[in-house]
Amino acid sequence: MQKNYLKRSVILMSVIGTTTFSSCSKQDSPQPESTVMTTPGESTNLLLATTSPSSSMTGSGLMLGINGHMGDAPYLATSPTKQIQMLKDRGMKWYRLNVQTKSDGSASSSNLLEALQAAATNGGVNILPMLYLRTLDYSKSQAESYQLGKTLGGNFAAKYGKYFTYYNLGNDLDLPLLYADQSGQSQNDYNRAKFNVVAAYLKGMDEGIKAKDPGAKTMISAGWLHYGFLRMCDWYGVKFDVVGYNWYSDMEAPAAKSPYNIPDITVKLASLFPNKPIWFTEFNYRYKTTSTTNESDQNAFVTKFIAKCKANPQVKVAIVYQLFDEPYKSGNERTYGIIKWTTQYTTWVNKTLSKTFMSASN
Repeated sequence: MQKNYLKRSVILMSVIGTTTFSSCSKQDSPQPESTVMTTPGESTNLLLATTSPSSSMTGSGLMLGINGHMGDAPYLATSPTKQIQMLKDRGMKWYRLNVQTKSDGSASSSNLLEALQAAATNGGVNILPMLYLRTLDYSKSQAESYQLGKTLGGNFAAKYGKYFTYYNLGNDLDLPLLYADQSGQSQNDYNRAKFNVVAAYLKGMDEGIKAKDPGAKTMISAGWLHYGFLRMCDWYGVKFDVVGYNWYSDMEAPAAKSPYNIPDITVKLASLFPNKPIWFTEFNYRYKTTSTTNESDQNAFVTKFIAKCKANPQVKVAIVYQLFDEPYKSGNERTYGIIKWTTQYTTWVNKTLSKTFMSASN
């Protein structure tokens, strides 16, 4: 689900100089811990000297969540009830799940989705479905694309609308539209013909969902500095309700420097979309290949970023990417979990960040 939004920014890399954005090299796995569970109240946050979990992760209207891949091996090996309990134990209210659909709009793994939803309902957790644009085709006209999106969105909402209020329409849709070496801030950075097809599809999808689920709220997401894509969707007439955004540790420092001068992406997004709530649909730290401090660095970045989100009342939800490590994947995708495996998909331990969440929720 997650992409490295900076990998095509060749010009940006030459401007910043020493910062590397595109690393997809295999990460070294941290050494397993000797215990599986932490003791409630155990002091595991390495930021306690400056930022306590109780002040940085609780005590505001911000809700936290986590991403999951319901069709991937670690999740298939862990029961829906157990997954939801893991979220509850860490004080999380939202579970963002990638949902692949059939061309008629029904979920490809309908039984699994419904099992997860039942567990979430019983556990007081909300599921945010991230719907792939299964029938999107750049060769179609805008009129055809609108109808395809309306059919997929409408059919999905007709079948599953009783479960959901919020719908995340696609992921990384901005990336295939972006011209090489562009930051994504301006509408001129995007292939207009492709964009029009995507926007028509999203417009149909939004309207199809709301026709079948009148109380529905939709969101479209982007990442890095690709907020130009979201503004274009607004101008096109896509009536999405929430700004979704994906943000990773290697974006933070470059965004703050010239020529961008964006020290806080939450503030920038609030200024561009003053009338829309903001959800961070993905955020996390990118592990470094040779680092021995990845866990503590992950804990530090996530804790500080949550504090930024809390300080901005327009940010309503922040969703970490993701629950489990996925060791069969390449590059950073192996290590984004807050939980790691000692025996593949059967025995797991908490990373430092997971302990911090547990401590803050107790």
